[in-house]
Amino acid sequence: MVVKIMGGMAQVETTQQEACKSCGAQGMCHAMGGDKIRVVTALNQVGASVGDKVIMAMPRKGVLGASFLVYMVPVAALLVGASLGRRWGQAWGLEPQTSAVVLGGAALVGAWLVLRKVSRRLAGRKELTVTVVRILRKGEGDALESHSASV
Repeated sequence: MVVKIMGGMAQVETTQQEACKSCGAQGMCHAMGGDKIRVVTALNQVGASVGDKVIMAMPRKGVLGASFLVYMVPVAALLVGASLGRRWGQAWGLEPQTSAVVLGGAALVGAWLVLRKVSRRLAGRKELTVTVVRILRKGEGDALESHSASV
């Protein structure tokens, strides 16, 4: 449901549904807060107004790319950091496991900081933009049910 209009953008309150469990982008929603209710800012191409129930979409390429950044980059950083820490630990006078944990954690924090910068740069890219694609009228049912029926 649209809760606020800001120029050509709409703030849309979304509620996690049963269909979310099988969605390929559920990790993105979890990364954006993980609660059952979220507020998403979306491009308002259909002229939705406050109180309208709407359907939003994001290009598949954007979902896959964002999922890769959110999941794979931190995991890779953690594994590389831990591996290097284990290898170089004795040279630093540490136990291999201790240095693996320390360097793995440092690499994870570093990856998070880099991803914060990257996400700010990517924020305006079209393939990562959530868009309001249709306004649902009252009585048409839940947005996810209507969208699933039309696909």
